[in-house]
Amino acid sequence: MRSSMIRGPWLSWFISVLLGFGVIWLASYWVGVFTLQELRETTRERLSLYHGTVIGALDKYRYLPFVLSRDEDIRQLLSASQGNQELVSAINISLDATNLKAESDVVYVMDRFGTTLASSNWKESVSFVGHNYAFRPYFKDAMAGKEGRFFALGTVSGIPGFYMSHPVREKSGIIGVVVIKVNLEFLQQQWREGGETVFITDKNSVIFLSSKAEWLYKSLQPISQESMTQIRSVRQYGQAKLGQLKTREHSIAGSSVTEIDKRDFLVSTLDIGFPAWALHYLYPVALVRERQQTTFVIGLVLMTSFLVGALFLRERRLKIISSRRALEAEKIKEINIQLEQEITERRRSEQQLRAAQDGLVQAGKLAALGQMSAAIAHEINQPIAAIRTFVASANLLLKRGKTQELDNSLQQITFLTERMGAITGQLKTFARKAPTKLAPVEVHYVLSRAIGLMQPLFSREQVRIKTHLPSEKIYITGDEIRLEQVFVNLFRNATDAMSGKDQKEISVYLDLNQETVVIRVRDNGTGMNPEIIEQLYDPFFTTKTNGDGIGLGLSISYGIVTDLGGEILARNHPSGGAEFTLSFPLCDAPSNGHQSNEKQRN
Repeated sequence: MRSSMIRGPWLSWFISVLLGFGVIWLASYWVGVFTLQELRETTRERLSLYHGTVIGALDKYRYLPFVLSRDEDIRQLLSASQGNQELVSAINISLDATNLKAESDVVYVMDRFGTTLASSNWKESVSFVGHNYAFRPYFKDAMAGKEGRFFALGTVSGIPGFYMSHPVREKSGIIGVVVIKVNLEFLQQQWREGGETVFITDKNSVIFLSSKAEWLYKSLQPISQESMTQIRSVRQYGQAKLGQLKTREHSIAGSSVTEIDKRDFLVSTLDIGFPAWALHYLYPVALVRERQQTTFVIGLVLMTSFLVGALFLRERRLKIISSRRALEAEKIKEINIQLEQEITERRRSEQQLRAAQDGLVQAGKLAALGQMSAAIAHEINQPIAAIRTFVASANLLLKRGKTQELDNSLQQITFLTERMGAITGQLKTFARKAPTKLAPVEVHYVLSRAIGLMQPLFSREQVRIKTHLPSEKIYITGDEIRLEQVFVNLFRNATDAMSGKDQKEISVYLDLNQETVVIRVRDNGTGMNPEIIEQLYDPFFTTKTNGDGIGLGLSISYGIVTDLGGEILARNHPSGGAEFTLSFPLCDAPSNGHQSNEKQRN
């Protein structure tokens, strides 16, 4: 008896769950039914709208073949026993203007044998003039005294279009045919832009207009051999294979839907009429499944909530009120303790975060200070070395009593001190892209200054410098000191790369490539490892192991070249050694005032 009492409640629960699932399924089913009814009404309205659009597009040009068939020039051309070239040219021009005004694709005239005598595209490579279209149904219909209607791919242009024809009559009978071709691509474009799934089929169920390009020229059902022969004979769809579009019919909520490309659609079809076409509008039924799933989930949540609530109430009735209150008080106490611990931990984490942020800011300041210090030490080292050389030369001249020759050394020392002051500004520009006033600069002058600056090093290292420069002056837009800095860095790197060789040689080439000035600096050293060429311009990257460099020379040079609108490329020359190629946009020679200043400076 006790076991029966235990089984009784559980059996009730089981039956309740089954009934709940049954109610949820029925609710989902009817939601699907009502949703499909709504979608069906929507598809009818949209189908009617698209039907009107298609009919309007076709009827827009229907009058034109009739009007042209009554043109006297066209009748005279078709009645003549032999072609009149002047008349043909005049009709071609007239048809071209008519086609442009009507916004059609092509307008053309055929004689009673199907040969095109005049066409609006007479001057194009795909001209219809001279082609025979007697095999087309629209020609046969017109010669039979009817208006022709036919959709096909152009045999010459390959462009699909809708052909409308009208016979040209005389007392003796039909003497020719006027045809207008209309490109209906704009309909497909409108369908695609609207995000709709629409297509039109012909009498053989072949899709020839569709919002989905991948469905074009596929059939909704197998095409008989007789129909296929007829399609091929009139060349309606060119070389298209006319395969069958894979579809599958199945049921959702008691209604039939069509599956295409793993998507379900509610299909509505409407006959267009005179061309024996059918317009199909497909509405995706994903909304039905979404609503059914939503209904099922809501029902499941409600049923689960009901069951959980019922269980909770049942368990709650079994507890003693005093025990429940004690337990709740204990839980609240534990929660408060946990909250206090979390608050303390959060405050400690915020303090650590602030300390870490302060450390990062300080580290950033130290890194920036170290980079500037290293850059200044590297770049000022060369002018200082040159100043030492010129001072030594000045002392020697002074001892020898050659005071008149001291002027050149003192001018060089003055120039180098000015350059040292400019270097700090250049490093600042490298760091934060400060604006620089640019002007036309003569490349010969900058190269000669850089070579003169490096001459003491060349003499000490026994480096031979060879220049291949054109005789005329060449100008680029830039800054003399910054360009000198680039060439000095390249000369210094080339000298270091030739360390240990008996014969050291640096070659400088200056060429014009259309509107670009190309400068190549090449040495006969050991070349570069191809694996590190990509890293040459990274700050602090260096292959020197003797402490002579800190890896900023090429990085600064790269920044200067790019700031001046140029490019710098490094490679290993096929004959040996490394070669750096600099390219800058060519600029016009400076004004007379600037040239006089330049001469005075020189």
